[in-house]
Parts: sequence; structure tokens; C-alpha cells
Amino acid sequence: MAKAPLKYHLINPVKIRTDQPGLDFVAAQSMADEKVKSLCPDPTLISWYNATTGEYHPKTEGSNTGKPEWLNYAESRNCDLTVDINDEQFVFIYLTQP
Repeated sequence: MAKAPLKYHLINPVKIRTDQPGLDFVAAQSMADEKVKSLCPDPTLISWYNATTGEYHPKTEGSNTGKPEWLNYAESRNCDLTVDINDEQFVFIYLTQP
């Protein structure tokens, strides 16, 4: 069975498309932070996913929801904004409400 694309699970996604050559995690996170700060004065990055390497944060206990654990973690923390860079190449999930 094919895995469903994450875009069906992302929390209020804001999409960014860039052709920046050699885009790495640090540059993508900077891009995401800048975008979120333009929408909210004091966001907190809660969770992220790097599809290039398969890395994600945080590492938590799995659940049976069928969603990645980093996405479950963000949802359980009531995160309310996601920045999706290059169609889920990099995903950053923020809490913008205290």
C-alpha cells in the first residue's frame, strides 16, 4: 500500500517554493523562521522533518495513528502553523499561540 503524502496531515500549511541551489537544513530553517515571524511575533519551533536525510525532531514513542511521530508530537502540543518548503522537502511546525 502506498504511503499517503504528508500534505493531507499538515497543520495550517504555509508553502514556500525555492530554487535555491544546495538548499540545506540550516538555510531552510532560517527561511521558515523568517516567514513565521512575519505572521507571528513570538513563534516556537516544536517539530521538524528533513526529507532529504529522513531526520526529524523530536524522537518520541510511536503511535497507531498512521502519522509520523514528529507530527503526532506537534499535534499533541496544539501547534497551529506549518511551513512546508519545496513540497515537504523540509517541514517545520510551530506554536504561535501562547
